[in-house]
Amino acid sequence: MSARDEELIDIIADEALMDRAKLDPAAKLEDIGLDSVDLVSVIFAIEEKYGIEIAEDAFDRSDTLGVVLGKINALIDAKAA
Repeated sequence: MSARDEELIDIIADEALMDRAKLDPAAKLEDIGLDSVDLVSVIFAIEEKYGIEIAEDAFDRSDTLGVVLGKINALIDAKAA
């Protein structure tokens, strides 16, 4: 995992008040226990930190954490380009 992935996982853990150890990139959001309220809070925190915009429907609860990290990284990279 990249340093940015680690940072994103820290943000998710902080915003969702979750144990970071439970945030396995292979786990689906629904299996991690990330509900829609947590997800909105996470999205706002990431948008603010990286100056990006994430669509409300960018993630599905059946997405794995790894897929979510990939989508967020793509948005951050596109903004930097």
